[in-house]
Amino acid sequence: MKTDRVSGALAIEKDDAKSLEVDIDFGAGDLLIEGGATNWVDGDIDTNVKKWLPSVMYKNKRDIGYVEIEQNMKGLSALGNKRNNWNVQLTNEIPVNLDVEMGVSDAELNLSGIQLSQLSVDAGVGDTTINLSGDWQESFDAEFELGVGDAKIRLPQETGVKLSVSKGIGSVGTKGFISKGKGVYVNEAYGKTDTTIHLKVDVGVGGVEFLLVE
Repeated sequence: MKTDRVSGALAIEKDDAKSLEVDIDFGAGDLLIEGGATNWVDGDIDTNVKKWLPSVMYKNKRDIGYVEIEQNMKGLSALGNKRNNWNVQLTNEIPVNLDVEMGVSDAELNLSGIQLSQLSVDAGVGDTTINLSGDWQESFDAEFELGVGDAKIRLPQETGVKLSVSKGIGSVGTKGFISKGKGVYVNEAYGKTDTTIHLKVDVGVGGVEFLLVE
């Protein structure tokens, strides 16, 4: 097992794609996803296990760019003295359909500024922070499956938001939201804005807190 630093740069250059379908499969460690890429995708991988460097694939089909960043998850149930940190930046310039699957990880998804057309997050074990605050020009649907761990989800106060929450034995914090019954919550802006975020959340073991941000 190597103990030295193994690094890898992510770079998917711009082409004539009009939108992106981005699939990120992350095994274990620390994951950061944010906007602001110069290319369609930029980023850095920091690990001390060479075989954990992800496979990166891209193809453009009918003006849709398909991005796959996948990691061999074998042996990632416990890191021990192994290290695996990803920092991934996505473009802010064209619509992005983002699908993220995580194993055992601490993850921060700072998605404000990205032109999300759809969002899916499957969080396994660990703590997760998802930032969806900001000024959204288009409506989108999002679906989160939260396993074991705590999650904080930041949402815009001035954009309409509808939450549909189902939970196992986890706790749910919805301060500032209006309960409509049967796990449905809305903010004050819901139904009053041109854009709406529809968020479906399945809570497992742990807790999730929804935070409204100005």
